[in-house]
Formats: sequence, structure tokens, C-alpha cells
Amino acid sequence: MHQVRTPGVDPETAPPDERREKLPIADLAASFQAAVVDVLATKAARAAQTFGASCLALGGGVAANRTLLTTVEERAQLPVLCPPPRLCTDNAAMIASAGFFRYRAGERSDLSLDIDPGLPIA
Repeated sequence: MHQVRTPGVDPETAPPDERREKLPIADLAASFQAAVVDVLATKAARAAQTFGASCLALGGGVAANRTLLTTVEERAQLPVLCPPPRLCTDNAAMIASAGFFRYRAGERSDLSLDIDPGLPIA
């Protein structure tokens, strides 16, 4: 919010025309992407080095970002496996598949089910 209020625009109250005219949306988006790519590529390269990996694999929705792929390849100095963008999707299909097999096995949950990030997929 601070970056968009600096030019004198409150994104919550400014009309859409004023926001488009005064906010450097493309610059903000590019800066955000650069920051995220930098962090992810650096961590991937460091992990590969720490664990002695011979290659890296990118997957999920983030793998559709070709800038990320290029940066990881440059930093890691290893082969990077990455599917084509049309196959780089989020985890929705995986979660749906896991749910299907649990449902088919007779497992049911009511709406009081809570989040469990450690829940096994299979």
C-alpha cells in the first residue's frame, strides 16, 4: 500500500481512472515479479548446492513463469526440468484427484473439517 500511496493515490478511495493515470502498475508488477524470482531462484540454487543435486525440477503454477526458469538455470548452473507452460498448473487437479479417491473409498468430512497441511495425499 505504501508504494501506491506515495504518488498521492489511495487505492481504496480513488476512482479507477485516477488509479490508472497515476499509479505505475506495470512498474509495481515488474518489481514484484523481480523480487519473487530473485528469492525463489536464489533459494533453489542454494538448496541444490547444499544437497548436491545434479538437476532441479520446477513444477506447479509458478513454473509457467519463464523468467523464473531462466533465472534458476543461470543461478543453479544445473539442468532444470520444467514442463511446458500449458502443463504448469496449480495444485487444484492434484487436490481434486486426492479428494476423488478418498470419496470413492468412503471417506467423508463435514463442514467442521479444519486445515491440516500435513495431511497425507494418499
